Amino acid sequence: MGFNKRHIRKETMCTIYKNEGIEGLKRYFSADALIVEMGIDTNSIIEMLIEDNDKDLKTYIESIGTTHN
Repeated sequence: MGFNKRHIRKETMCTIYKNEGIEGLKRYFSADALIVEMGIDTNSIIEMLIEDNDKDLKTYIESIGTTHN
């Protein structure tokens, strides 16, 4: 049995959301361990994903999208 870890990056989150929407982010955040880039509020993101809160998630993604460079 393997251990699935994923590096969560702002730029990747923005790209996935743009191309695949909330369902793509759900897949991106599904791992045994998340290694998260500084400045990402994973608690809020996971809460939005669980609640299918696309409106607030879009606002959050847009706000980090302007600062990920």
